[in-house]
Amino acid sequence: MEVHVDVAKVGKYAVGVSGDSVEVVERPGGGISIIIIDGQGHGRAAKRMSHMIANQAARLIEDGARDGAVMRVINDHLYAFRDGQVSATATLLSADLAHGCLVVSRNSNTPVLVAAQGQARVLDAPVEPIGVRRLLKPSLTHLELLEGTVLVGFTDGVIHAGRARGASFSLEWACQLLTKDLTARELADTVLEHALDLEEGRPRDDMVVAVLKVAGSENKLGIRRISASYPL
Repeated sequence: MEVHVDVAKVGKYAVGVSGDSVEVVERPGGGISIIIIDGQGHGRAAKRMSHMIANQAARLIEDGARDGAVMRVINDHLYAFRDGQVSATATLLSADLAHGCLVVSRNSNTPVLVAAQGQARVLDAPVEPIGVRRLLKPSLTHLELLEGTVLVGFTDGVIHAGRARGASFSLEWACQLLTKDLTARELADTVLEHALDLEEGRPRDDMVVAVLKVAGSENKLGIRRISASYPL
């Protein structure tokens, strides 16, 4: 098996700088994690904050910290740094080879979608954003590391797309999409394009779609690849 990751993001229309940050980091015991941070507000100030938090989470993972501990530390750091006056949402999607499982960690008002063995479901347990309280627990979900399993995380710009004009993003539609035989990139692109269509091509909020898919592999040498596309 191998893990495929794809991230698609866009900033709020006419703002340019996205306040959402995403980091993809290799785990020291094997595997990979996607860190999704939605900073409060928009533009450069939100970007600086979300980027700082995402980088700290990445460093903690690289140092061997467990996902639940990572979420608690970034909460404590933001709370101390901004005296509980600034919040951010955080989602962490991990393929943890050291423990042979997938881990979903959330302190976010947006759900994570999971599809396995032809069935899809929504992980949406109510949790608070980071930075608002000293003692804050994330929602943690452990899943079996099975070929074909797909995780999809968002920021709220995606699930709130179209609300200003009476339309709505359908989680049911997205769950059905996950059960189709699509690549990680096709899933990320399709979901983001749907959200942009609901916003008539002018997103009112920053948007991130991140996909982690466990796929079969004939890669006997264990070759690892990372690719990126960044507009200038």
